[in-house]
Amino acid sequence: MENLNFVQNVLIFLALNAVGLLTLNVKNVGKYISFGATLLAALVFFGMLFSQEVFTLSELFSLEGNKILLLKIVSIMNVFMILINGYHSLEKVKNSILMSYMFMGGVFLLGANDLMTFYVALETVALVGYALVATSDLENSREAAVKYLIQGSIISAIFLLGVAFYLGATNGLTLVGATVVNQEFYAIALGIFILTACFKLGAFPFHAWIADVYSNVTRGNLATNFFISKIIIGFKFITLLQLLLLECDPHFQDILIRIVQVIAVMSAFYGNIMAVVQGQFKRVIAYSSVAHTGYMLMMICLNPDEAYEKQLIAYLVVYSLTATGIILILNQFAELNKNRDGRDILKAGFYRNKGLSVMLVIFVLSLAGIPLTSGFAMKYMLFTNFFREGFTIEATSIFISTIIGFAYYIRFVSDLFTEDESKMSLPTIKTRFSESLVHVIILVSIFTIGIAPSLFLGLK
Repeated sequence: MENLNFVQNVLIFLALNAVGLLTLNVKNVGKYISFGATLLAALVFFGMLFSQEVFTLSELFSLEGNKILLLKIVSIMNVFMILINGYHSLEKVKNSILMSYMFMGGVFLLGANDLMTFYVALETVALVGYALVATSDLENSREAAVKYLIQGSIISAIFLLGVAFYLGATNGLTLVGATVVNQEFYAIALGIFILTACFKLGAFPFHAWIADVYSNVTRGNLATNFFISKIIIGFKFITLLQLLLLECDPHFQDILIRIVQVIAVMSAFYGNIMAVVQGQFKRVIAYSSVAHTGYMLMMICLNPDEAYEKQLIAYLVVYSLTATGIILILNQFAELNKNRDGRDILKAGFYRNKGLSVMLVIFVLSLAGIPLTSGFAMKYMLFTNFFREGFTIEATSIFISTIIGFAYYIRFVSDLFTEDESKMSLPTIKTRFSESLVHVIILVSIFTIGIAPSLFLGLK
């Protein structure tokens, strides 16, 4: 029965979004109909997730346990982002529809139990991501989309090569219960899957696309890439690689884990160092994302565990929420500067909107890992796990890199409180109710998890 319920709701979701797409350009009322259909689709799917605890479509697809928990969280965020985009702008309604298709691709990626389903879902998310970048109305968005597409296409081809090696190693494409008959092919396949994960998440040295993309997309598009692409792809790749590594020969397993550790440490240092020298705030967040990807990739080296899965979900959601909040606020400041993202957009910001500035400071300090914020709880959780598993050198190296990060996080704060007469004379920054609601939700989550982390993280 759960199969019928799931398929039925997927079809309703796709049908409503198709209605939204078809009515988008209807004169006068098109954008309102599209907005309503897209929002209704998101709400229907969100409601469906609470009707069952397990959704299964043969051996190729299944959702249960922490996957359902993650989808519930992302589904809530999906509804909020649709509300933030609103119905006043045709472009933003179009972005909401694209976002919905990315979300559905993420659903099938999360539940994929064989490599072909995994590949199709991954490419669906990627293709919508390219479209979201290309449809941004900023000066260099098309160029950024083309670069992203070319690099993504190369990685996609390499991933298919990894699928071929996996097929040769296991005589099948299933990701659950496969029997390895050729360890050499299996190790090569896992190496390629790790490379793909590094590109999709923006780890060094596969991060070339990330700064251009972050700099040249609008608020809704970037936030969407954060909370759908980053959360779902990150969770799926990390938990999948943890399981696949268990079947690897100990010699090859040790080599692959060492490779992951080197990439993680290099990403942490490179991201934090590059962020210090950036002249644009969205590029700062882009390189900060490279560093945080390094912290996250270290989770691959841990043994699969349900508690670790919940902690990974907490890290991905909290980081993405906080970074999304920062991007939304940065875009509000940038709008008063003709959407230019320079070092001067935050100057005297406190004197133009005190509430927004204070929230930006809190979000930034949380991302930096200041005590009593969720960012500190996340870093404490990660480093505790790393030291417990014996990754002392790697964890210490990553910790040192986080100290470098304080230099660019402080820049946000200092610029907001700089007294600049020309900037102080600019109009007051106004915030819509939906945006304020999202800011408050992020603020509450930052302090709630920061003050009482054990209630949410399942710390041992």
